[in-house]
Amino acid sequence: MSVDTIPAALQYKSLVNAQARVVRQRVQPIGLNAGTEGTTVRFLLPMKSICDLRSLAFHYDYTISGLTDDAANYSNVLLFPPSYQHWSNIKVIVSGATAAGAQCNQYDMAHHLLLKSSAGEDYCNSRLYNCYNSLLTSPGTVRPGNGITSKSQRMTFDDLVLFRSRNHLYDSSLLGSLEIELQFNKKNILKVVAAGTKAGANLATTYGEISHAFSNITLSIDTVVSIAPMYVSLLSERLSVAQPIRYPFSEIRTVLASNTGANRVTLQGNCIDAVAVAFLNQDANSGAAVADATGIANVARYKYGLAGADAAARAANANQINFQLTVGSEVFGRVPIQLHEMLDNTINAMYSVDARSTNLLFHGVTAGAQSYSLDNAADNNVIAITKFAAAEEGWASPQGLLCGLQTQGVATDCVVSSNQTVASNILIAVMQTSQVVFDPSTSAVSIEA
Repeated sequence: MSVDTIPAALQYKSLVNAQARVVRQRVQPIGLNAGTEGTTVRFLLPMKSICDLRSLAFHYDYTISGLTDDAANYSNVLLFPPSYQHWSNIKVIVSGATAAGAQCNQYDMAHHLLLKSSAGEDYCNSRLYNCYNSLLTSPGTVRPGNGITSKSQRMTFDDLVLFRSRNHLYDSSLLGSLEIELQFNKKNILKVVAAGTKAGANLATTYGEISHAFSNITLSIDTVVSIAPMYVSLLSERLSVAQPIRYPFSEIRTVLASNTGANRVTLQGNCIDAVAVAFLNQDANSGAAVADATGIANVARYKYGLAGADAAARAANANQINFQLTVGSEVFGRVPIQLHEMLDNTINAMYSVDARSTNLLFHGVTAGAQSYSLDNAADNNVIAITKFAAAEEGWASPQGLLCGLQTQGVATDCVVSSNQTVASNILIAVMQTSQVVFDPSTSAVSIEA
């Protein structure tokens, strides 16, 4: 019996939407609920429940310490970094097996390039508890305040890129336990500034004095508490069909490496939706303080810019950059593309000509004030996103058809060709659709990349 012949009301995607009422639940972590850089915290979502993954949110206290206050000699951290930058790695574990995040050790950097390419000022300003507004401005150097050596804020992190699905309801009684593991990031996400004896040759010392930590972290999620009476019987009917039940979800894999001019990454999955590339002209893992933060939009880790000591030099490199993807024997695009084409492709990859199209690719900060110019893109947002589907992402169609680049699970080489002289480092993020598969005949749950 083909799954296509099953009436719509009996199909799994309809069953999990046959809900009546949800309730918000707070989940405590397994073990640690606080830590500093490198600390891992893990959560087990409610068992034997249907969870609405769209409602998933983490809440915690974020504290920056080590500030020094003196009228002429002080160190400070300007603005709290947005909450997605706090986490370098996020893993999703289904029935004890890692389903997503195992190969994404630069989650914060991948999230940053996607947000810059698809969000605008209104979105950032609507996320004050996430501190996304810190992406929009950078005030000049200011003292922490009399006697202030630390500062903290209650944070919310609810904008997870991993494990998204059109079928956002996850039934743990069917697909098994669902756990989420977060790893706290290094302090190189902080915009540290200094003045007086704290500046100059002492900047490295200043940066060493600063630290950050999280505490009292909890997870909140909506779970279904009232289900339509027919749910169990309809699910029973569906389980009598041998056709596996597939739960598609999004996954990101990242590679951060020196720019060789022909960087190679292996694509291996049933559906590759897109490949995103960001160029960096500095070490993303280094940390540094600056004497004056006026005009600095991003710290080194998120400064996706071209080489050049000044705007004129970067503009010259912007005219010299070239970019091309080779996947197997296929080339995207047919000839190497330049910066303006690269950014246009990125915008079209996210929203195309839709009226909702918005981005921060041309956003910058000058003397603490916002600005929009073509030069800002070369300074901070050299991002290339190449999509492989003419329509939507994989599994977006009602029939659940794969519509991205289908590799049938066979390893396929992807070569990122670029001008090596314009940027010393490169971040490659592969966005794909994977699946949790439940086999009704054996009741086994597996992961298909």
